[in-house]
Amino acid sequence: MWPEIDDVALRVGEEAVTYRELLLVGAATGLLDTAIAATTRGLQVLESGISSPTREELRVEAVEYRQRKKLQSGEDLRSFLAQRHLETPDWEAHLRRVLAARLPVDVPEQASSPDGLAEAVGVDLACNGWWGKAAHVLERYLAAVAVTGAERTVVSSHGHSPDELARATEIVERARVVGELELQWCVSQLQLLKVRERALEDVEQRFGSEAAVTARVAEHAVDWMRVRFDDLCLASRSAANEAVMCSRDEGVEPSEIATRAGGELLRMDLRRDQLAPKMAALLGGAIVGEALGPIESADGFHVLWLESRRPPSPDDPESRAQARSELLGEVLDRALAGRVIRVGPL
Repeated sequence: MWPEIDDVALRVGEEAVTYRELLLVGAATGLLDTAIAATTRGLQVLESGISSPTREELRVEAVEYRQRKKLQSGEDLRSFLAQRHLETPDWEAHLRRVLAARLPVDVPEQASSPDGLAEAVGVDLACNGWWGKAAHVLERYLAAVAVTGAERTVVSSHGHSPDELARATEIVERARVVGELELQWCVSQLQLLKVRERALEDVEQRFGSEAAVTARVAEHAVDWMRVRFDDLCLASRSAANEAVMCSRDEGVEPSEIATRAGGELLRMDLRRDQLAPKMAALLGGAIVGEALGPIESADGFHVLWLESRRPPSPDDPESRAQARSELLGEVLDRALAGRVIRVGPL
């Protein structure tokens, strides 16, 4: 099963990182648990026979997958799979599990793992970019170490505490579905990982001060502005034009227009940067209550009514979290700029 966990996955400066190290990071941070749970859920739904994805759902998921991965041609897809020692049926089985895991059905609890869990987990990790996510986590730790100058020496593999051995044993068992981790190596690596986690916490505190966060929120006064509006999506441009006319010329309320048109009036509350560019541009300069549109999208033709615009507040937890994440990302990106080389597929 791909990958061979002792193969080098990436290099960070002079340090070579193997898939084994990425597996440990994923197991220690909860990434692996999340992935295994998703695969298990997909297998259980499919095995239960209660429900299964349709051919059309599978086709749509395949198209969206290839768009996300920029696999435009059949050759692109075949090359992507070959790098991971997979074939088209493996990929299609992955898509079925992904779709099945989303289905809102209850499946009976099982005392044992579904048949073929280990193989399915391996395929799903390869297809869903899990190794890249684990690599990203490790890269952030290494960047934090570079910023803080924290000690990165592996400690002795002797004399570990019972808690450390218990934690390592748990990680070894958790990772076994993907690959074998040697216990003493795991103990030492977990101690090293703790040093790196502390370095990241130090960077978060150092570069995420109250003043820096407040200033960053202010810098995003335009693109983080929250826009509250009503959205009526209709099937044709003519119907949308008529809705705009009824609102502007006759003063008909949006709710009444929606009733007449047989559409659903949705109340939206989004940040400006979460909107489609055309919507953001119109709503950014609109008069409250004025009908806007029509705006064409894949869903139909939208008519909008602005209710309010609110600039981001430095007291808003969401804005502060976004600002802190952005500040930290910039620091870590600078620390690793030009130092990361992806060696194997992730």
